[in-house]
Amino acid sequence: MASPRSRTAPADTAGTPACASSTVGALERELAYLVRWLEAVQRRRRYKLERAHYLLLNLLIEDGSQSVGRIAERLRLDASTVTRQVSVMTELGLVCKQPRPEDRRGGMVCATESGRQQASDVRQEREQRVEQLVRDWPEAQRRQLVDALSGLNEALCHIIDEDAGDA
Repeated sequence: MASPRSRTAPADTAGTPACASSTVGALERELAYLVRWLEAVQRRRRYKLERAHYLLLNLLIEDGSQSVGRIAERLRLDASTVTRQVSVMTELGLVCKQPRPEDRRGGMVCATESGRQQASDVRQEREQRVEQLVRDWPEAQRRQLVDALSGLNEALCHIIDEDAGDA
């Protein structure tokens, strides 16, 4: 099988990709391929939970019961999208809705024991796969990647929030 580099843009004589003459250009290119590889892995790998369900469960497990509106805000989704996901997840026994103590019109979404267990199982499986990816990396390099991805996620959320303000 060809290495990932052989599937990317041709390099010029200096070893820099012809289409990326700057660090930002190289970063853009690597991110484009990262997204492609992640999509390919996702298609081949079948986890017990859909990614949307996994993320929503993690949010509930980490931060406790929340309203649909709060979940939508945290995940930068439309409330109708979250409502549909919560409905499916309720049918699957992953979450339940409880009345809000201060306002019985809206409900709070909480993870069920089954949802917690399934999220834990998927997390373990995903962590094992990540461990395989970075097995030979020094801990400092792993930490740098965590920090860089955290910063990138923050920047992406900022852009999403700005775009939502423009709408």
